[in-house]
Amino acid sequence: MSTGTPDASGTPDATPAATGGKPGGKYWAITAAIAVVLGVAGFFIGSAVKQSDYNKGKPGYNKIYAEGNAAGQASGNAAGKAAGQKLGVAQGLQVGKKAGEIAGQKAGEAAGQKAGYSAGYTAGVQKGSLATLGGLTGWNTNVPYVVELDPSPVAGVPYQIYSRTLMKADVSYYLCPNGTTVCSNPLVK
Repeated sequence: MSTGTPDASGTPDATPAATGGKPGGKYWAITAAIAVVLGVAGFFIGSAVKQSDYNKGKPGYNKIYAEGNAAGQASGNAAGKAAGQKLGVAQGLQVGKKAGEIAGQKAGEAAGQKAGYSAGYTAGVQKGSLATLGGLTGWNTNVPYVVELDPSPVAGVPYQIYSRTLMKADVSYYLCPNGTTVCSNPLVK
């Protein structure tokens, strides 16, 4: 508490009593006012110092700009990469599908032509052979034959076999006197 004794100006004393008393209200009011004034002044001084440090081109501004730029680039690169991959996959599938269709069609045509040629060739040989052999089946490939030919009625097949004779041992084969057939006689032993 204050002593309450007025000083020379007539204002009561705001200092604690010499006997160890507590400070009075006026003391606390003045102390609080000084603290508020110092706090407000510190705020404005600090704001002025910080604000000037963050003006364009200043170290604080450059630091914040560099950090923001780096974060923005990293975020933008990640987003761009993801979008690019998604678009690239879609475009790659389209290009690959088209290329695959073209390559598949070419390969299919080539395989089809080869198979068709092979099947056609085989069928042609079989048909031609049957026409040439005159419908005769059951040939023995281990013995010789005497065959007689006639003109073929099948287009593209000039001759056909109309007669065949299995050659036998101890038989003589020769041209008959009519000059168009084969004759045979047993060999004399």
